Amino acid sequence: MTIYNHFATFYQQGDYLRFSERLVESVLPLYLGEMAIEPVDILDVACGEGSFAVGMSKLGYKMTGIDQSQRMIELAQARAKKESAQVNFLVEDMRSLSFNEAFDLVTCFFDSMNYLLTVNDLQETLQGVYNALRPGGTFIFDMNTIYGLAVVWMQEETYVQKDSDDFIEIHRQSFDYENQIATMLITVFKRKRRLWERIDEVHQERGYPLADIQLLLLKNGFEIAGMYGNLSNRTDVHTTTPRVWFAARKP
Repeated sequence: MTIYNHFATFYQQGDYLRFSERLVESVLPLYLGEMAIEPVDILDVACGEGSFAVGMSKLGYKMTGIDQSQRMIELAQARAKKESAQVNFLVEDMRSLSFNEAFDLVTCFFDSMNYLLTVNDLQETLQGVYNALRPGGTFIFDMNTIYGLAVVWMQEETYVQKDSDDFIEIHRQSFDYENQIATMLITVFKRKRRLWERIDEVHQERGYPLADIQLLLLKNGFEIAGMYGNLSNRTDVHTTTPRVWFAARKP
């Protein structure tokens, strides 16, 4: 998984920042309060450029963020320094987490788990998260559903994600129904004085049947505390739900 090496700088200016801000400002604190979850140490898996981890740190939580992209971690560290936030950012692959009963809460947001393209990868990640949690700890994550990837994503197979004076970002998408994998080809044109630099990255996400995700959670020792179509108001999951949220507890 060598993505985001070149695209990271542009990624931090996009939807993830707004997604993270909403989670920090209202959605997650409200949910934690309603569920009587009172974490001190939090691990954010696939933390990206650190906006969520930094935001939660400023709320008083002790934050650790990991990402497999060296460039993402560099951006996260720069964000933490700029905002005077204390966050421990590490370059680490979610499939081989090295923590042992160190956290009260583990999070993994913005469909990062969909980047795990094999059942074995998903299994190893869930086992690593389970090991990283203290007894009674909670794992909260979201994933795009098969419907979300096959139908919602494919409503626009080619579109301009962002167009500014400095760069243009174009997305082209396809879906492999046999393997349930969505492929997004991202092309960025970045202005460099009178010339433009072209950057291409290939991103792939796999959709998993919800029953398979539930089975893997149980197999790895978790208790499923909740499954929602929307975390902010705990809506039910339907056949046309594009994104599902899970809360899983380590007994």
